[in-house]
Amino acid sequence: MSSDIGGDANGKVQILLSTYNGEEYIREQLDSILAQSYPDVDILARDDGSKDDTFVILKEYEELHSNIRVYQGENIGVNRSFFELLKKSDKKAAYIGFCDQDDYWLPQKIEQAVKQLKRLKGPALYCGAKTLVDENLEILKNQQNAHVNPGFGNAVIESICSGCTTLMNRELVEILIRRLPENVIHHDWWCYMAAAYLGSMYYDEQSYIYYRQHQGNEVGASGSAIAQIRAKARDLKKRHGDLKKQLSDFKRFYHTEPQKDALVDAILKAEKFPDRFTILFDKRWYRQSAFDNWVVRGLFLLNRML
Repeated sequence: MSSDIGGDANGKVQILLSTYNGEEYIREQLDSILAQSYPDVDILARDDGSKDDTFVILKEYEELHSNIRVYQGENIGVNRSFFELLKKSDKKAAYIGFCDQDDYWLPQKIEQAVKQLKRLKGPALYCGAKTLVDENLEILKNQQNAHVNPGFGNAVIESICSGCTTLMNRELVEILIRRLPENVIHHDWWCYMAAAYLGSMYYDEQSYIYYRQHQGNEVGASGSAIAQIRAKARDLKKRHGDLKKQLSDFKRFYHTEPQKDALVDAILKAEKFPDRFTILFDKRWYRQSAFDNWVVRGLFLLNRML
């Protein structure tokens, strides 16, 4: 396909794909990446110890396409698997992106992301909206709100960055590789925090990805409000204490911006009184939804956030 972006080595894009028991949809995902309008894309895939034929399919694609390289490792979980891929990413690639195993990318996805990243200075991250679809790629009636307000005050308490939409420039990637955490809720959330702390990011309200919803999703998104509330309640119960660990790791790695550091400290102190009460009225941090803001502040008061 044609493109107005050059395909020189300096503009190379490498997509990092972590798979686990994804044989059902992995071909569609790979085909959609291979069909991108951007002219210089390769794929580095790590299989996280699949028990099905996922790795067999990956090897088939590797044999057919010179721009695909795959390997298999032991099962270490999605976050650590993507961090392993980051460490092995091509140093010559100007841009690095993450990829799920079961979505479908529209042809202009990478091209549009590169266009936006070229406009940003310093360590930079691109992410964007997703179109929720069912197992057959039929668009669902209930979609997520694409209107968001990115910023570090949001990143410390919520991630709006879905890894499957992400593209990062080389400067941010090199910083991330040097500071990989032990404790992280989601790998893409960590990248969002780092970009918002150190540099800049662009959130694209236009969707270029069909984000498949099915029972086998490792990490998914529910469209209806009730489903989202239930999912958040389950996630908070399962991950109680994880936010404290993630922010503690972030504080250990990043401590050059006094105002942002002070916000991290304020949240970490909210485990005890009187700081637990003070954080309720702190306007430096925010969730994207007004309803979420009140819910999370209530959870801080009940000591269910840290």
